[in-house]
Amino acid sequence: MGMGSTGRPESKTGTVFFSRTYDEALSLVFEAREYLLGPGRLAVKDLSNEGSFCYATESLRLTTRLTESMAWLMYQRAILEGEITAEQGRDENCYLQQQETCLPETPSEHFPLLPAGLQSLLERSEALYRRIDRLDQQFRASLEAEEGPKGPDTPDNPD
Repeated sequence: MGMGSTGRPESKTGTVFFSRTYDEALSLVFEAREYLLGPGRLAVKDLSNEGSFCYATESLRLTTRLTESMAWLMYQRAILEGEITAEQGRDENCYLQQQETCLPETPSEHFPLLPAGLQSLLERSEALYRRIDRLDQQFRASLEAEEGPKGPDTPDNPD
């Protein structure tokens, strides 16, 4: 997704894709909320100590993924709609921050102990987060390409 002369990302296909991703993320947020306050709250009572600990850990991972995803998407929407400039969107806070938490290298060994509803939410939130992480990396790369290489004569290079 390149930047247009207005400082906004351009591409109709990208806008449609973005809108669908945003809608998917928002729907998943609502579904997670309903699950964690309803069936999840009841299901956790039947879990072992290990299962309960895993439930607490993984439900926090779920909410972190969804919060980060929605924040990133809202920043992108603000850029698309001209509410903030592309320059403001380059602020480090506008990028994903919690990849280490949201995308663990190895899955929990206790994952099978979790209720099916939470497992489903975790799998779908991970797929969404991975997709947004790829978009975030592409966005960063496009900004770096626009800025060009930073050589010894550029003001941003402290050498």
